[in-house]
Amino acid sequence: MNYLHSSLITDFPTTNYANNKQHTRVWPQSHQRSTFRYVGLFVLLAIASNHSYAAPTAMQQSATPLALVTNPVYGSWQTSKSDELELPNLQGQGLSFADQYQNKIIGEWSLQNINGRVKMEHDPWIQETVKNMTWRLNAQARQQAPLALVIIDNPSINAFAAPGGVIGLNTGTILAASSMDELASVVAHEVAHVSQRHYENGADEKRKAMLMQIGGMLAAIAASTADGDAAAAVMMGSQTAAMNSSMAFSRNNEREADRVGMQIMTQAGYDPRAMPRFFGTMNQQSQLNQVANRFLPSFVRSHPLSNERLSESQSRAQRYPSLSLTQQQRHQALFDLLYWRVKTTGKHASETELTTAAKNSVGAKLALMHWYGEHQRFDEANDIMAQLTALPADQRQTLEPLLSITHSQVLTEQNKWAQAAKVLAAQQRLYPERRDLRLYLAEALTNSNQPTQAQALLKSLTQQQPSDRYAWQSLQLANEKLAKTTASPQVARIATINALRYRSHDQLWNGRYDSALTSLTQAKQLTKQLQASAQSSSARPLLASIEQEIKNVKTAKDYKP
Repeated sequence: MNYLHSSLITDFPTTNYANNKQHTRVWPQSHQRSTFRYVGLFVLLAIASNHSYAAPTAMQQSATPLALVTNPVYGSWQTSKSDELELPNLQGQGLSFADQYQNKIIGEWSLQNINGRVKMEHDPWIQETVKNMTWRLNAQARQQAPLALVIIDNPSINAFAAPGGVIGLNTGTILAASSMDELASVVAHEVAHVSQRHYENGADEKRKAMLMQIGGMLAAIAASTADGDAAAAVMMGSQTAAMNSSMAFSRNNEREADRVGMQIMTQAGYDPRAMPRFFGTMNQQSQLNQVANRFLPSFVRSHPLSNERLSESQSRAQRYPSLSLTQQQRHQALFDLLYWRVKTTGKHASETELTTAAKNSVGAKLALMHWYGEHQRFDEANDIMAQLTALPADQRQTLEPLLSITHSQVLTEQNKWAQAAKVLAAQQRLYPERRDLRLYLAEALTNSNQPTQAQALLKSLTQQQPSDRYAWQSLQLANEKLAKTTASPQVARIATINALRYRSHDQLWNGRYDSALTSLTQAKQLTKQLQASAQSSSARPLLASIEQEIKNVKTAKDYKP
């Protein structure tokens, strides 16, 4: 089943909605070449302003990462005797309120410009899993939670973060890792850059420095998604002129991020030896690329990996106690699920690969079940479901809630939305806090003609995370369904107005400001008609909400960092 963003209406009140098998979301994609040109100009203008900026430094210095895994911290193998485990005390050294606000605004601007310009991995379960790990790592060093998590569907190894806490990770980084600990080492490194405030301390003029870093981050994203190596060559050429003066500082930041990152991941319960192991993977890939005369992976370009850093990380990791085999494998079951889920949702795995891997991997077997469902091979999908259901209860529980989610997706491919909702509701009662289950269940409820119940699940998500585009889209779809199915004309009109409002929020966070204003203008006109007809006492507060939303969009549109 595809989780997509619906193509949005031009004139909502007169739109004719077909009763399709399911609502389909099509996440809008911008032309990557134009994105690269836009961001390239940003970087070139920065260099022309005589501000020294190296894209390597930008990506590393503006880093905040993502947290995974909800397993308890395994303190039995940790020690507080080594100075290595003591993070710097930043109490009393935090940002001023004005700086925090400025970072937040810049972070929101960055997120709005990134969204829709590259191919994203929006799968809610993948998002939830990576977010849990990221937030857990971030909590070891920072009191402020990240602003948003962005997972880019791109095979290259890359991670980044911007001021305000926009954290990005390529799916290629997940697929290049061999364990959750290795993935955590990348994220912890990025958290360290942010916790040590490298992006702020790297220049006297903080605001201009942050603009350089954001420009470099967007340039790297654009280059990594453009066709061929030519775009990367252009980016590398534009960076070279500004790199020499800051390279020494960059190396110092990288060493500090390695050291502090290793402390962060250790305190969060991950294996510190995973960091040099992943360094080894990056080093091997960079050597293969050099032999083949290809450009280095973007993560290696932005986080220069020297033999000295590799040696230092190996030596530092040896100072930590060794782990038992059980401790080394404590996150492996979750990583197995994550790895193969990314493979299938990103269309990176063939049937042959999945079938072969499924003989030894439960994660691959679950991914194969998902693949069968998408290809309408329901008997084979049901056979795998029966095999997994027959597992002992403790083994089956390690697969939840992904097992139920995958089962529900097979059911929805057969248009069995009510059955899917029943499967998901059982898990949602066990894990009411999980965003992914709320989103999957809301979609099933909407398509089984229960849009009001769907809205009840979704509204808290937008309150917790105003930039949650998937939740806004789901709310729009629920109100579209309500407008079509209700017997009350008044309820239908209010649902139509709300669908336009929720659509505008998605457009705002996609950087489509004019479209957002158009949606809100339509909503405002309908609300005024509702108020004039005296059909609803809710028209006045609804109109006030729309006016405020229009103001917010105009503010975002006019903002220029």
